[in-house]
Amino acid sequence: MRYEILSLVTVGVLASVTTLGVQELTQTFVVNLKDPHPIEGDVNVSSPIPHSDLASMVDVVVAPATRAQTGLWTDVGPLDTAGFTSVVLSLHGQLRGSTDGTGIVSLVLVPDEENILRAFAEGEVHLELEATADPVPPTALYFSGTSGNLPLGFPSYRVFLYNTTERSASVNVFAYLAN
Repeated sequence: MRYEILSLVTVGVLASVTTLGVQELTQTFVVNLKDPHPIEGDVNVSSPIPHSDLASMVDVVVAPATRAQTGLWTDVGPLDTAGFTSVVLSLHGQLRGSTDGTGIVSLVLVPDEENILRAFAEGEVHLELEATADPVPPTALYFSGTSGNLPLGFPSYRVFLYNTTERSASVNVFAYLAN
């Protein structure tokens, strides 16, 4: 009796499985190309290829300057972005001194290309990536800001900072690079 019930249950399960999984067979062709990408010599990967990296530039003193005064922006240095496809920019810092005015502190990446930097030297900013801190009220000491995920189009950028408050600022820059 026990075996009869078990065999009836098995037949019922198999019948329901065959009705649920019905699928027509289609003909598929697989073509193997002869050496589409020939590799010669030794291939070695000495370490894992990085998926992400964090570049930090800390305690950069930034004097007051407007967005239009590119000659007064603080040049922090180069940022190597080769091999990465996107960046998240963050900045954090502290204002020095006291004032009654408000303003912003902003981080700008300019492609490290001769023609683009020549235009920048003449006061024009092209193809930039930017992150701006939230507006800093007169009584605030600290500020911070983050950009969204920005696409990278060049292997290297120059990092610039400007500060529209009436006080100097000590700024920390963080660039999270990813693929």
